[in-house]
Amino acid sequence: MSSTQAEAPQTENCPLCDNKPRLMPLWLQENTETWIKCDICLVWCHTACLKLPAEECERIDEYHCPKCAISHGSNKVRKSLREHSRINYADLENGLTGNPYKWKRVLDSKLFVKHKFPKIRGDQLTLDWIRTFGLDEPILIDNPDGLDMKMPSKDITVSYIAATVGYDTPVDVIDVSTQQEQPSWNMYQWANYFDGPKRDQVLNVISLEISGTPLGDSIVRPRIVRELDWCDNVWPKELKAFEYPKVQLYCLMSIKDSFTDFHIDFGGTSVFYHVIKGSKIFYFVRPTPPNLKKYARWISSPEQSMTFFADLVKDCYEVCICAGNTMIIPTGWIHAVYTPEDAIVIGGNFLHGYNIGGQLAIYEIEKRVDVPIKYRFPYFEKICWYAGKKYYKILKENPDSLSQREEKGLVELAIFLSKLSSKLERNSKVSSEERHTIKENIPTEVRDPAKLSRRLSRRINKHISRNNEEADTQLDSTSRNHYELHDVCVNERSGSSPELSLNTPTKIRLKIVSRKRNIDDVNIEDSEDNKGVNEMADNSINSANEHQVKRIHLTSQTNDTEGLRRGDKQDNSPLTPQSGSTISWHEEDKYFEEL
Repeated sequence: MSSTQAEAPQTENCPLCDNKPRLMPLWLQENTETWIKCDICLVWCHTACLKLPAEECERIDEYHCPKCAISHGSNKVRKSLREHSRINYADLENGLTGNPYKWKRVLDSKLFVKHKFPKIRGDQLTLDWIRTFGLDEPILIDNPDGLDMKMPSKDITVSYIAATVGYDTPVDVIDVSTQQEQPSWNMYQWANYFDGPKRDQVLNVISLEISGTPLGDSIVRPRIVRELDWCDNVWPKELKAFEYPKVQLYCLMSIKDSFTDFHIDFGGTSVFYHVIKGSKIFYFVRPTPPNLKKYARWISSPEQSMTFFADLVKDCYEVCICAGNTMIIPTGWIHAVYTPEDAIVIGGNFLHGYNIGGQLAIYEIEKRVDVPIKYRFPYFEKICWYAGKKYYKILKENPDSLSQREEKGLVELAIFLSKLSSKLERNSKVSSEERHTIKENIPTEVRDPAKLSRRLSRRINKHISRNNEEADTQLDSTSRNHYELHDVCVNERSGSSPELSLNTPTKIRLKIVSRKRNIDDVNIEDSEDNKGVNEMADNSINSANEHQVKRIHLTSQTNDTEGLRRGDKQDNSPLTPQSGSTISWHEEDKYFEEL
């Protein structure tokens, strides 16, 4: 992340001159002095102070300042220049400057956090691994061995891709300088541009879905993706010939200096990403509640074009991947992508059962900020109904096969489906258009949606209750003293909306007791761990007088007062998810009403 902040400008000096410090508000500068960065110590100096002519700078590949040159030798040849000039995203977006290389200049002026994301072998990435460690951070796999996938040859060309998917196939081409789509391109034109000798623009293709083409048929996605993907596991196979969410297989073709600004993949989908040729640099922002709040405001703000999103958050992680590498991007991670050399990538999006709450949260954000239908996950609500139907069957026949992460997600899913079905009731205050849309997305196999949501809720609660009764018998009096009890209330009454959510860390046990209480009685006590997360909560909790609710006690083996704790009643007590968790969809629903 940048060492400069828009709201807190900091000074920067050239160590070789006596100039007074110059204010550096964010990364926009008004002067035109030329600077050069030492590739060893990363210190910036005026080229004038170094008495380095501009033409000589053009020939430098790796610059060593006078101090570092003593131990590392003289300059090699790669320039790292930074001109202090105003970079206006608004101008770029309106096509006034037409300079795509300014994105690279912005990135060069930033400092990013070195990532510590898990790097594992392909044969280690199994369902058991996901059940144990979760799918909470990007996962890196150096080579395809053990992933049980089949990818195109590293010698593939865009001309070959065009021939296999069809020369007349329409393709969305993005002008990198403006981040806008260019109309009326087909694969024949794109191949001529990409493989041709002259490129007068920096253009990028990131949304060519190739399922059902000869190229797509020759590709086999990683085994773990096939095992997780709801399109494969909950969507009826007989329907795939007619309709299904066609998001499973994309071919991305990017020329050098392509850049895609910060975004979240639609519907909170996770992504697999395999580099065939070239390389990519990702800039990741963790999907914490405060960061999601900032992202939602940023994408709907008129100031978006003037703001580099990474400057708004505490940490932005840089990840470089090259040909042969595979990466799994989890639900909700905010990211931008830079292409340092021509690249061809095969990727795909998928929903799964190991972060259902996160997926629902992103879906709600998309609705709140009015993301166009074209850029949303197709059939999102319909696939959630199919998932509810599938998981209800599992809960009836083999509930012990579910992981704790899935159990947690099913609580969220049951509430989501209950909320949808309640909008179909005669006394609901939804528009006829919204009611029609909800009905259209309920599968014909689900004849009574309210009944399914109630049954799913009862089954998951019964399963969690049974598991915790068994766990209680195994706890002696000493071990009980190491647990903290936390309260979360989930509305149990048929067809009503949720008031609070289940949002817990990995190591939990759940204990359910039925009773009547006023949700206003719930108080959330603040803690240092949750200081940032508290910003995501509403300042008040709506009352739900005399509703029948379930008390779900969340317990964690920790001495910290993290998460949710019941205390004395206070006014305007915030709802605080536990530290490190992703905000649940109904918290987002309540929170983003203020945007």
